[in-house]
Amino acid sequence: MTKPAAAKPAPLYPTRSAAGALLGQQLAGRGYLGCLLLGITPEGVEIAANASKAMGAQFDVLVAAFIKLGSNLAPIGAIAESAPSEMDPDFQPGGALLDKLASAIDESRARVKQDLILYRTERPVKKLAGRIAVIVDGQVTYPWRVLAAAKVAEQLGAKQVVIATPVATQAAADRIAARRYDLVCPSIVMDAQGHPAPYGDVAGETPERLRSIMIAHQAA
Repeated sequence: MTKPAAAKPAPLYPTRSAAGALLGQQLAGRGYLGCLLLGITPEGVEIAANASKAMGAQFDVLVAAFIKLGSNLAPIGAIAESAPSEMDPDFQPGGALLDKLASAIDESRARVKQDLILYRTERPVKKLAGRIAVIVDGQVTYPWRVLAAAKVAEQLGAKQVVIATPVATQAAADRIAARRYDLVCPSIVMDAQGHPAPYGDVAGETPERLRSIMIAHQAA
């Protein structure tokens, strides 16, 4: 007798647009007015766009990519735009892994360069000097991409960097807090793998990516 399939957990939010609107309301409620929302590609773009509408703020996109030593392995760092890589401080590669790590960083850097053309046609980010930058992602399971993006915002002269996401793991939230960034997140989950389906609207990787590219071009 076969066991019945486990029921899928209910999504945390009915749609990405609803999650973005709620996030925008929470950001406004905390006084982050006159900020620039920066959606990390691809998952954070639609969230940031809807959050910006809800709070009447500007938005733009930042390109970031995880660094992985294998497609099925957890990321050990991330790269965003031209900033230095952000690495997991607990990851201590031995000599045998150094060449593989260098190759993984090069691959991530190349992916970022390619996506800069797709998402921003290589134009610069909107002016950040002296402003609050809010880094937005769709789900922060591992903190390295948002922390790498925070480096970019700081390089561009942001006076404060805030990280915002509709859902994050407790482990990622702790890492962000340790770096003393404010985190705005309505839903913290304890599972280290994050929520399997935080949004009710179905979107495969390719359609979601294409949609986020279109939204990113509207930000220009």
